[in-house]
Amino acid sequence: MNQPSPVQPQRVLARGECTTSPDCSDYPCLQRLPLPGVVILVHGVNSDGEWYDAAEQGLCVGLNKRLARRPAQLAYPGIDAGELTPVGYTDELDPEGFVDPNRTDKTFTKGVPHNSPVIRFRWGYKADMKAVKEWGANVWLNEHDYWGGGPFANGCSTLADLWSEGLDDHLFLWITAQHVNPVPGRDVYSCPPRAYYVHAALRLARLIASIRSKQPDCPITLVCHSQGNMIGLGAAFLGEASGAVADTYVLANPPYNLEPENGFDSWSQRGASDGDGRRGRQTWRARRDALKAFFDILRSRAAAQQPCENIDRLMANPAPQDNSAGFTVERDRACYGIDQRTVGRVTLYCNPHDQVISADTIRGIGWLGLSDEQIEDANAAGVFSQRVFAQGYPVGSPGRYHFWKNHWRAGEATGYWYPPSPRIRYRLVSGLESNSSMLGKALTLLTSVVLWPLTELIGLRVNAEPPEDWEIPVNAPALEPFLPTRFSRVEKTDGFDEGLDPAGAARNARKSGAELDPRDPYDTHGIQRSADGRTDDAPRGDARSEAQMRYEDRARLRMKARRAGMVDNRGLAVDELPDAQEDETYRAWRSRQIGEFLKDALDQNATDHSTIMTNPVHAERVLAYDVAIGTCTLTESDWHELRVEADWRYLQSLSELGHPHGHLSEYFLDGTMKKRPLHDWVKEVGSEAVKPTKIVDERVGGALLNVGSRV
Repeated sequence: MNQPSPVQPQRVLARGECTTSPDCSDYPCLQRLPLPGVVILVHGVNSDGEWYDAAEQGLCVGLNKRLARRPAQLAYPGIDAGELTPVGYTDELDPEGFVDPNRTDKTFTKGVPHNSPVIRFRWGYKADMKAVKEWGANVWLNEHDYWGGGPFANGCSTLADLWSEGLDDHLFLWITAQHVNPVPGRDVYSCPPRAYYVHAALRLARLIASIRSKQPDCPITLVCHSQGNMIGLGAAFLGEASGAVADTYVLANPPYNLEPENGFDSWSQRGASDGDGRRGRQTWRARRDALKAFFDILRSRAAAQQPCENIDRLMANPAPQDNSAGFTVERDRACYGIDQRTVGRVTLYCNPHDQVISADTIRGIGWLGLSDEQIEDANAAGVFSQRVFAQGYPVGSPGRYHFWKNHWRAGEATGYWYPPSPRIRYRLVSGLESNSSMLGKALTLLTSVVLWPLTELIGLRVNAEPPEDWEIPVNAPALEPFLPTRFSRVEKTDGFDEGLDPAGAARNARKSGAELDPRDPYDTHGIQRSADGRTDDAPRGDARSEAQMRYEDRARLRMKARRAGMVDNRGLAVDELPDAQEDETYRAWRSRQIGEFLKDALDQNATDHSTIMTNPVHAERVLAYDVAIGTCTLTESDWHELRVEADWRYLQSLSELGHPHGHLSEYFLDGTMKKRPLHDWVKEVGSEAVKPTKIVDERVGGALLNVGSRV
């Protein structure tokens, strides 16, 4: 008998299982249509990719339609024929809001058939024991001292700031950001250096390098959301020298800012300085030039597009079973490409009602989009296009969007924001909590009688308003128009803008009777109505949304416990660990805090920051047509390895096998790189994470900022 060959096939052309029978001579084995490429999803700050399930589900449905692979279009429907089906992922949290200890690199995906082009990238901030003591009272951390995406307050709006110190909450003398923060639960304290962003961007560039090593011409699309856009853009610069750059980008709600001036932003960054000693925010020129360089990097990817005949030979379905239009590459590129290309392009998704990216110190392009002038300044023609997702505005129709005239409330009311943007007020309790010194607390108390009415009189708001004449081109390839809608937890609604977002609504609506714990502050919380009577916080979630709420609240409780001194000598909030001993004093404090969390969030504006990505219909009808298309020949083992590499929590398992990028797992394991703090490692001469020269660090400077850095 011949021994099986030790050589593993590079690509499986067909597969099947059958029982041999003497009266049957043939068994059909289907040659699976190849996947159309790789789509990498990149989440933002304070996130574990809450939109990933929706995006992958919608992408698979939409790509099946785009590629003519729906069951009715195929002679042999199903996964074996090439129909796209999402990967199933196991739950990450237990019902109490702790990380599931049994979830590993071997169990994070379900053992069910799938055929998906999606890789989910995961990143965040990890604190070693020294950092827990230094920063643990200021940031959210889980029971393992890490947090997906890092603290939300530590975002940035330009690439050079990825290599900078973290947010400084000090505004003036004893006054901190918390003194004037009107949004309970979105605490703003000083944050650690942003080097963990650089680590994530480097990992992403190395992940792309891994794909290129397995298939050099594989089409790769990055789909980035929020601060994940800064990770994605940074990866392009870090990977350029080695050719480890994605072919296509989709930028959803990016904070990247192209405003020429922003006094509030400059003042908040007066502690940061460039190589010439200038302080404040990055100049408009530095921002413009970095974005221009990014577009040039993507422009160079146009030459990597696979030939039409190569793709059609393996993927064409010109005459589907249902007599629909079918799929050929030439037709696809004519409909959904730019200049007959689906690679070498960048598509921006902006939301005019995004209440995160429109914050006065951010004013990012994920809110405002790019004007004609900005597109020209950045030399973006032939690479860049954009879409607008707005209440009452059809997605898929090219044209122009005027931020005031096309607003769904145009002519009906004064002001841009609805609900109104929160008013900046002097907040005594938050100010007292943010000051660690007795002098600062005393001054906070003494000056409140003056500063509270003063901030009321000034009437500043959290969110900026767009310029009166702000209009942008909507120039992405035309699609079948539809009105976007939000997808709220387990409910799909007709509107897109969210309104209020009471936290208590995330509780599991299916809980009842014996499942309710009389000592649990979530289970005993009575339904409350918002001040305007428009909504309430009755449970409208499911088991996963409640587990996520508990997980986030535990992180917030750990932070508050550290501020209150309720920690051990290591700085650990031991009462929020899975095996914590029952402590009645802590239980009472915890219950009071959770009650306040739920009450404070009753009248909280929704952020409208993730509504584009959390509805699978948007991915089905839009995102699926903005990704690069070609042939992907990665094997099942390739896909598993790449999905493990993409998750910072599981990279260690590849390191143990000698993976070339396994050394990057040190950060998740120890909170360091090369046994050094991350912010030192990224500045080391010769470091693989050093800032690329095309990203210029140039700040606005000025005498006022120099003086301000000392007070």
